[in-house]
Amino acid sequence: MKPWKLSLTYDGNNTKELELFDTFEFFNGYLKIKRSYFEKLIKAIKMTKKYRIEKAISKVRNPENEDWTLNPWMFFLVKDDEKQNIFWLLIKREKDLSGTLIAIGPKQFRDYNASINSEAKRELKRLINFIIIHLNKFNCLILIPNFSAS
Repeated sequence: MKPWKLSLTYDGNNTKELELFDTFEFFNGYLKIKRSYFEKLIKAIKMTKKYRIEKAISKVRNPENEDWTLNPWMFFLVKDDEKQNIFWLLIKREKDLSGTLIAIGPKQFRDYNASINSEAKRELKRLINFIIIHLNKFNCLILIPNFSAS
């Protein structure tokens, strides 16, 4: 399967392109994230300096190479302080302020989830919830689009 491509532009004009892997294969669809999760996330960001939001998403292309940039995206770069594992989550916000987990990365994280395919949905849900429950366990950078929709 071809990956999602995410371009991040930061510090003025430094650009980095990342590849993320579609989550459809894990869920036979996409994992929905309730609006209340994002409300709790905002509280978590206010409670700790280990979580922050920055603007950096400059381009998003789906596996068919179509431009999906103008959607409301959130990209989580998360590091587990204890195990030193890094993982990425690409979430599309919906009009009702819920979200949809679209893609994950890096490849090692995707491969791990593929190896536990029958449990991947439960593990990813648990991990997403742990991010807002166990604030001292993670460092979390949440990137949002660095442009204004016209």
